[in-house]
Parts: sequence; structure tokens; C-alpha cells
Amino acid sequence: MARERHILMTFVLAGLALPVCTPAFAAGANGAATARIRTPVTLVATRQIDFGKIVRGTTAGTVTLNAQTGARTSTGGVALIGTGFATAAFTATSEPSTLVRITAVPTSISLARIGGGATMVFNTLRVSINGAGQQTLPRNFTMPATGTRNFTLGGRLNVAANQLAGVYQGVFAITVNYQ
Repeated sequence: MARERHILMTFVLAGLALPVCTPAFAAGANGAATARIRTPVTLVATRQIDFGKIVRGTTAGTVTLNAQTGARTSTGGVALIGTGFATAAFTATSEPSTLVRITAVPTSISLARIGGGATMVFNTLRVSINGAGQQTLPRNFTMPATGTRNFTLGGRLNVAANQLAGVYQGVFAITVNYQ
């Protein structure tokens, strides 16, 4: 009997050394993924900005093109002549009823005289969206149900006293992006 007792104790001790296993309880759920692909915004320049013909003065001045009305005005020693001036015009197309943002880079544009020797600065850019009042850039707006929006761009040209005569040109970029 002593021998059976020893075996029984060994069996009991061995049983206690085994790990205790409990059933695993797991839960599951499905996740969802969504993506919205939009058509790119397109932007077409339909007219370039042109400050027209300007007579320089002995004092500095400005020429301003009103983005809403297209009117041209001057200050200081600047005289305006002729009728060949215009605001810039653009047509933006995107998905209907989406929020977009219009920006201009840079916001201060240097116009250089062809042939060199002088520059002028075009700044204080203003936008008129579908003929509405002038607004500063950048500007958010909602595209209409048609997905097409027209806008015009004006601003101020700073003319130095005794500005060197010639034709001046500069480049700026208008962008329209989804918001």
C-alpha cells in the first residue's frame, strides 16, 4: 500500500503542475472603408489682365482695375488713355455643389519692362465671382449645380514717378482646389 500511495501522490502532483486551460471567447466585427474620387477641378483663363495705356507722371501713382465692374481708375501722377484695358477672366469647372478655394500666387506680382531696366508691382488682387462684389484672395465659394463658375480678377498697379516707358509683363498663377 505504501507503493500505491506514492504513485497516487505522484499522479496528483503531476496533475497540479499542468496549466489550467479555459476556453477563449472571441468577438468579431466587420469594418467599412469609403473613398470618394472627385473629378479634377479645371480652370481656363478666358482673358488676361491688361492695365491699358498709362502716361507716367513726375509723382508716383496707381492704376486700379475693379474686378466687379471692370472700371479703371488712377491716383497720383498717373494719367489713363485709351480703352484697351480689361480685368482677367476665368472659368472654373468642378463637381456640382462642392466647396472650392481660389488663390493667387504670388499675391504681389512684379511686372518687368521688356528690354529690362524697370519693374512695377501689381498687388491688392480682388476677385468677383459671377459679377458679385469684389473680395480679397484667397476666397472659398460653393460651385453651383451646373459645376461651372466664372470669375474676374482685378487689382492695383503701382507706377513709380517717371516710370521708364515701355511694355511691362508679369506672370501669376490662379488655382482653384476642393476644400
